[in-house]
Amino acid sequence: MIDYTGLNCPVCNKPFSKDDDIVVCPECGAPYHRECYMQVGKCIFLENHSTHTAWAAPKQEQSNNTDSSKAENKTKVCPRCGNKNSEEAMFCSRCGQSLTVNQPDFKGVGQNGYPNKGTQFQQSMPFIFDPLGGVNPDEPIDNIPAGDIAKLVQSNTQYYLPIFMRLKRFRKNRFNFSAFLFSGGWMLYRKQYKIGTIITAIMVVLQLLSTYVSMYFSVPMLQELLQQQGFALGSSAPTYEQMFEVSELLLQLPAQQIFLFCVPSILLLIKFIIMLVVGFNGNKWYLDNCIEKVNQIQKNPSDSIKTSIQFKEQGGVNTSLAICMLICYLIVMYLPQIIF
Repeated sequence: MIDYTGLNCPVCNKPFSKDDDIVVCPECGAPYHRECYMQVGKCIFLENHSTHTAWAAPKQEQSNNTDSSKAENKTKVCPRCGNKNSEEAMFCSRCGQSLTVNQPDFKGVGQNGYPNKGTQFQQSMPFIFDPLGGVNPDEPIDNIPAGDIAKLVQSNTQYYLPIFMRLKRFRKNRFNFSAFLFSGGWMLYRKQYKIGTIITAIMVVLQLLSTYVSMYFSVPMLQELLQQQGFALGSSAPTYEQMFEVSELLLQLPAQQIFLFCVPSILLLIKFIIMLVVGFNGNKWYLDNCIEKVNQIQKNPSDSIKTSIQFKEQGGVNTSLAICMLICYLIVMYLPQIIF
């Protein structure tokens, strides 16, 4: 049984309800209120009877065209670059900024898609195709355009440029894990040759001293104390009781011998402190190094080709030196153990 509820009667043009007495034309199937049909006395769709065309309910009007056109015209303005995106967009088509998080409108956007000078800097997680990480290349970093510093950094600018901008504007630094893990090697890789050489030399000297003292004093001293407690070298690991007795014997030794025994641990602690210092200050030192190099390049003005060559030669990274440093580090770490 067909439900005609909501459809309009073709005579009175009033919608049918569930309680209405409805009659249907046996020829074409058009529905009527019984009173309306009796009033007219016939089906008003007689032309369909001769063609055997069945009556069909009129299509309901779609949503208002004005509302749909308004919905189509709605746009989302990117809070970072000012680009207009469709209402359904989740990310900006220009810079990749997320459009799903409620953020304040970013005013003062120039025609190049970057914020004008003097506008509030807003850092967000950049997409890989944004080479400056959302930083305007004309924005000054210590009176140097960010674009010139990017020419010097070259590699991974989308990480360093926002950090440099935040350092100069808000005095907020960010811990650099690469600098922490590789210390002087990371600095040499980033062409910070002076301070990188100094820190690398200090770390190498500390490592050699630690290896020497450990091989000739700490390890033999520990082995001798273990043998005094009846522990056979080369057997299973000593028990907690044996190690506790060894520590008591160690405390009975002269202060000079106790100090020699602890030297490797002290040197290891010094190395860790240096790594922390480099990790916390690596970005700041790198920025200072970039600013100094840019000032040197700009101090001797030349044509654009020579300037580009200078940026390329003095900036970027030194991969070959980094590989050599890694090989030397492995030699310093493991060669003394093989020899001795």
